[in-house]
Parts: sequence; C-alpha cells; structure tokens
Amino acid sequence: MNPIELKIIESLVLLLVLVVIRYVVSKLIISRYKRANFDITRKQLTIKVLNILFFMILGLCLIVVWGLTGQQVIAGIGSVITLLGVAFFAQWSLLSNITSGLILFFNHPLKIGDYVEIVDKDFPMAGRVENITLFFLHLRNKDNHVYTLANTIVAQKTMRIMEPEEFFEAIENETIEENKNTPSDNNAQD
Repeated sequence: MNPIELKIIESLVLLLVLVVIRYVVSKLIISRYKRANFDITRKQLTIKVLNILFFMILGLCLIVVWGLTGQQVIAGIGSVITLLGVAFFAQWSLLSNITSGLILFFNHPLKIGDYVEIVDKDFPMAGRVENITLFFLHLRNKDNHVYTLANTIVAQKTMRIMEPEEFFEAIENETIEENKNTPSDNNAQD
C-alpha cells in the first residue's frame, strides 16, 4: 500500500470516529437541554457551535495526517489563541462582538423571550429579547420596534430581567399618562 492510500484510509477512519463522537456529544447536549427546559433557539446555537468545533478538530487532525510538522501545528494553534485574545480584549472589534455574543448566550441569565430593561442614564430601553446572534441582540420595545444592540454594549450595560406582567403594566401606565396629557376633543373646541 502506497503512502497516499494509507493517508486516505487514515483520513476516512478519523472522519468516521469524529462523526460518531459528534453524534454522541450532540445527543448528550440535547438530553441536557431537555432536562434543563431550555428553549429551542439555545439548543440550535449550541449545535452550531459544536459543529464548528468538530470541523476545526477534523481540519486540524487532517492537517497532521497529511504531513504538517509539530512546529507548524503549534504555530497554527498560537495564531488561533492570538485571535481569541484579541476577541476577549478588543472592545469594539467584530471578534469582541462574537465573544460577547457567546458569553451572553451561555453565561448570562438573559435568554430569548425575556423582558428586560437596560439601566442606562442616557438611553434607557426596555423590551422583549427577540434574538441573540453572534454580533447583535435584537430587542423589541413597547412600540413594536426592533432595536439591534451590539453584544459588547449589552455585555457592558446593567440589565434587569422583568416579569412580563411588569413590562405590560409599564406600557399600560404610559398609555394612561399619554391619554391624560392629550387634550380631549371637547376641550379643543372651546
């Protein structure tokens, strides 16, 4: 058997092993999510991240099988770690938004469907969390407008998770206040 055929067989065995491992891990994650009663969107994003991770591992293993030296692999790992370091410490970069999105998704008590209030002196905002993507958090306010907030900003702001009743009560109170301040038709004719 020549070396190319051997590398092809090794690559196929590696692919098969990683597919089986990915299947087992995804089943474990799905069962964990069912027990924890997380919503479907969080499970979908977790599976996407898992797929990306396994493709990266597969690529790294295939690079090793096809002949990169240890020094080249270590240089590649160092590059990835450098990118992650920039993502964690650069405040306004795209990588920072991705990192903040992952932190919000996995470690923040905030989840899709929650009603939140962003406590900010200059730009207070309240609404329902519509989506958490890699770059933005989508927030639907009381006027049914959707705002996109950069994940780095959301991670830096103080947020208060509200009960739905509290959110809708605030909307009703604002509507009552607006009606009191609006002149009625009778007063307008006088």
